Amino acid sequence: MSSPIVETTSLSAVAQDTRAALRFVTCGSVDDGKSTLIGRLLVDSRAVLQDHLAGVQRGGETDLALLTDGLSAEREQGITIDVAYRYFSTETRKFIIADAPGHEQYTRNMVTAASSADAAVVLVDATKLDWAAPMPELLPQTRRHSLLVNLLRVPSIVFAINKLDAVDNPALAFAHISAALHQFAVEAQIPVKAIVPVSALIGYNVVDDNPGWCDYNGPGLLHILEHLPATPADTSQAFAFPVQWVEKFSSSADTSQGRRIFWGRIATGAVQPGQQITVLPSGKTATVAQVLDHARQPKAVLAGHSAGVILDRELDVSRGDWLLATDGFEPPLGARHHRHHRLDGRGTAGAGPALLGTSGSPLGQGQNQTHRPPGRYHHPGQP
Repeated sequence: MSSPIVETTSLSAVAQDTRAALRFVTCGSVDDGKSTLIGRLLVDSRAVLQDHLAGVQRGGETDLALLTDGLSAEREQGITIDVAYRYFSTETRKFIIADAPGHEQYTRNMVTAASSADAAVVLVDATKLDWAAPMPELLPQTRRHSLLVNLLRVPSIVFAINKLDAVDNPALAFAHISAALHQFAVEAQIPVKAIVPVSALIGYNVVDDNPGWCDYNGPGLLHILEHLPATPADTSQAFAFPVQWVEKFSSSADTSQGRRIFWGRIATGAVQPGQQITVLPSGKTATVAQVLDHARQPKAVLAGHSAGVILDRELDVSRGDWLLATDGFEPPLGARHHRHHRLDGRGTAGAGPALLGTSGSPLGQGQNQTHRPPGRYHHPGQP
């Protein structure tokens, strides 16, 4: 592969390309209707073609869940296993949806989806709870997913109480389940943007508002999503870049620069040719020779976007290493020898947030720990 030609693109021009698309993940317990909800959003927002709808028929009726469950095992078993991403837009906003599995053994897949989300819609199946009780007990997986998306610092969390059309008293069920969710959120210190009653199967309060249903007169789910803030790209801080993939083009005859492209998504700051960077944990320094965007076009790239970085010389950089602006951080003591240190969102060494277990108590030594990285990790081919 020949090395790319360098072209100059101003950072101000790159900033104008940024769109406030909302990335949100649907999560919750098994069979709470996550895939059906996304199917309803796609169909009612007219994001699905008729020939596509014809291909998701089951028993003569449209199975909305099949619009996202694409794996053969998912369709055979009627469950979600892998994370499925779907895209749609309204007149006011674009959306990127991540349909996460609800089974406990696939929780890691939900965490992957939530790590890059601006919002999380946690579904609650009213038919699985003792909704007649004043304070029904929530399902463990509902609590687990809610705690995880909060631990991952997803900015906006919305509870959607689904299948209320299938209970005898929807208004009473919504009132009791809402109270249980509110109490849980307060105890777990989870900031909740809204609690909304929905019927993904029928379409109540999903795309179209249904005032008065369940004695609820607030906005529907899509209206709420349209007004949630997207996570702004932190371009004011020093450059910080987690390496996700190393691409080699050793066949190039150009020896004036390195022969590897380091791909990832910029966590903070910006990068352009001529910048001085430091590789952590090795502590080696180099100069940025070229910068490629996600389409492999040479240009300066801002935080929140994928980039390929080529250095002016060969360095031992592996997946999981960090490229940081040399003048933007102070190397922590022992950083040259400690490979697994953490970085906070400012690109400097930090302790990060306290880690909690699903019970809400701090995790002890030896327990599983999960934290939200400063960057949004995804395949470098995505914008």
